[in-house]
Amino acid sequence: MKKAVDLWRYISVKGLKPLPKTSVSEWADNYRILSNTSAEPGRWHTSRAPYQKAIMDAFTQVGVRRVAVMSSSQIGKSDLMNNIVGRFAHLDPCTIMMIQPTIDMAIDYSKSRIAPMLRDTPALTDLFYTVKDKDGGQGKQNDGNNTILSKIFPGGRLIMCGANSPAGLASRPVRILLADEVDRFPDSAGGEGDPVDLAAKRMTTFWNRVMGLFSTPTVEGQSRIEKEYLAGTQEEWQHQCPNCKEYHTLRYVDIKAEYTEHKDTQGRTTVTVDKVQWVCPDCGMLFDERTIKDSKQKYTPMNPEALKNGIRSFYVNSFSSPWISWPEIIREWLEAKGDPTREQVVINTRFGEPYRQRGAFEDEMQFLRRREHYGAELPDGVLLLTAAVDTQDNRLEYEICGWGKGEECWGIMKGVILGIPKYQSTWEALDDILDRKYYLKSGIGLKVARVFVDSGGHYTTSVYAYCEKNWRKQRIPIRGSNNGPGISLLHRLVHSKNRPIPHYELGVDEGKQMVMDGLDIKEPGPGYFHFPLDDDFLKDRGYDQIYFKGIISEQQKTYKKNGVISTRWEPTSGVRNEPLDLRVYNIACMQSIKANWAKLEELVTGRQSQNSEGKKRVKEPSRIKKSARSSRQSNIL
Repeated sequence: MKKAVDLWRYISVKGLKPLPKTSVSEWADNYRILSNTSAEPGRWHTSRAPYQKAIMDAFTQVGVRRVAVMSSSQIGKSDLMNNIVGRFAHLDPCTIMMIQPTIDMAIDYSKSRIAPMLRDTPALTDLFYTVKDKDGGQGKQNDGNNTILSKIFPGGRLIMCGANSPAGLASRPVRILLADEVDRFPDSAGGEGDPVDLAAKRMTTFWNRVMGLFSTPTVEGQSRIEKEYLAGTQEEWQHQCPNCKEYHTLRYVDIKAEYTEHKDTQGRTTVTVDKVQWVCPDCGMLFDERTIKDSKQKYTPMNPEALKNGIRSFYVNSFSSPWISWPEIIREWLEAKGDPTREQVVINTRFGEPYRQRGAFEDEMQFLRRREHYGAELPDGVLLLTAAVDTQDNRLEYEICGWGKGEECWGIMKGVILGIPKYQSTWEALDDILDRKYYLKSGIGLKVARVFVDSGGHYTTSVYAYCEKNWRKQRIPIRGSNNGPGISLLHRLVHSKNRPIPHYELGVDEGKQMVMDGLDIKEPGPGYFHFPLDDDFLKDRGYDQIYFKGIISEQQKTYKKNGVISTRWEPTSGVRNEPLDLRVYNIACMQSIKANWAKLEELVTGRQSQNSEGKKRVKEPSRIKKSARSSRQSNIL
């Protein structure tokens, strides 16, 4: 009876107060005490790892319903989640659920993380009815309703459960849900479905619910936290370069190290790291660890529009952590290189990135960093424009490329037109892109000379109808060859009795190798691929990180079967490969024109604007002319 009266008095006093405005980080700075088992026991200071502040405060931000954190280890993730639990239990009581990959891990977390926090943080000690003498708690005497996995406090309860336990996930309503290491969750909780989705159904009755998902990632394209991160605001923790003042995410590809390798008697390699510096991707200046960690820092959102959907997502890696040094990280990486299993561990747990099976290129960031300002819609050097269109069931994807002497290539614009290809409005939107002029600094305007349109998939008839209607504009259907490697890129021009116009059949394997060869050229000149930054001339050129992941998304693999060695291109991850296909089509389109580069240069640089439009500058290949005359559409030429 006395307990009931005490509880009623507590709720009467606390319950009549308005909802607190105290953020999680403010609560932690005011109340949280780190236990002796922590690396740095004593009072909590958010300033020790400033990247934690925005993550914690997102849980009390109006309108935010989902928070995803893709990170490395050693960033203080466990204490960050504990602060969320502590703040809501103390100031805004409700039912809180924390999910670990397994029940055993949930028990261990409760004993090693939760119990010490409740014991050593005075604001929480008297709130919780803890399990006496079993989990280290020193709060109120257990009343028989508490267990290691369920801890009651006035106005709420903390529930600990495993992702492999459907009963624990679906048993009761939950307002705050914290899912730890979601990439290690089973695909299904005891055969009842995705653990996160199962638990999320318990939150639907709460208007102020918040779900937090935390994890180091695993394999690219298969990682749950990567998908959650990409669906959110994609806020990267960045440091300001002391020289050029630009902000950058610290990535291992920008780290320069001086080191010595040693081999032991078993042939194993160990590394001694002597010096580590960060190279600014913009200005190229080098800085040591202390200088960069003392520099200005902030989160930069790559997808701020996701906030409208109530989703914030964060990325931070070990290079920003105060608890692990750069030499230690780089030593682990250098010792792991060459062993895919060890490489994945370092990439996931130190770099905080999903592991990608190595292809032709180690990382897309090298291409993202080499983007350049064109200073106009078309940069100097462009003499010819081509375009390629990839047809999907719900959209058209396109890329316009500029070409110059020696087949030097400039990406001009990559975009997506949402719409089912069977509708005329979808193709009209494409015409708005393809029919306009694009201008050089000189004022000369060029039109797209020729367009290759993918005719595979479910809308072949729609593609042919569009190309037939626009034959004079040189909109030509194409199809990839199924004959395997050894087929030339421009394999053949095919006439079909059932089609009014011919189509090009392409040897896409050769085309993909051409793309990889072009990407491998390091200096501008013949064959080099230029990529643009967004600018005022074309607001969204489309060459973002997703594009560069896509253009290097496949690699050539060798197989031996029945003594015969063969090769084929295969995806290296779950990344979509449309950027790669579009560049293959553009190369084929350019080659089909058989341009006279010297003549084009004379016309364009001589400012003869009447001759600078694509179809006046370039003659049609004889094969196209001949095939058109022999078709039922010969009257349009």
